[in-house]
Amino acid sequence: MIRSSCWRIFRGLLASFLVAALLVSTPGSAWAGGVTWTARAHPVGEDNSWRAVTYGDGLFVAVASSGTNRVMTSPDGITWTARSAAEANDWTAVTYGDGLFVAVAVSGTNRVMTSPDGINWTARAHPVGEDNEWYAVTYGDGLFVAVAVAVSGTNRVMTSPDGINWTARSA
Repeated sequence: MIRSSCWRIFRGLLASFLVAALLVSTPGSAWAGGVTWTARAHPVGEDNSWRAVTYGDGLFVAVASSGTNRVMTSPDGITWTARSAAEANDWTAVTYGDGLFVAVAVSGTNRVMTSPDGINWTARAHPVGEDNEWYAVTYGDGLFVAVAVAVSGTNRVMTSPDGINWTARSA
């Protein structure tokens, strides 16, 4: 059970890495392991610490741990639009599954936020007493899974069938 759950998390993280590599890969060039890259401009004033990117429903969504607007969206990976996050948390990861974008953070009151469209975000509570630094989130087999470094909580994994209601799990 734990081995298959870890594999699902790894697959989700690998998929996020591949999407990130394709995000700035030169259009029209062969994949070739991400050898050819083209720098792209971010929206003016958005010199944030960008931490993660995902793709879903025809949209790239990136999250940041600093800055004014901590979310950016792009339909093509080239032109980006700054968006407001639900809270000014240190957002570290984002995923897409079952029609929903889900982001997690290492700090803040509500360390989860969700969006049906990547543009409008809603803050969500994480399990009570689990004030961990959430570093990764993925989706697979009908379940969102987030992993953390324990700060004051004891469980370093949380799961959710809908991205809204989260349950602490022991690892």
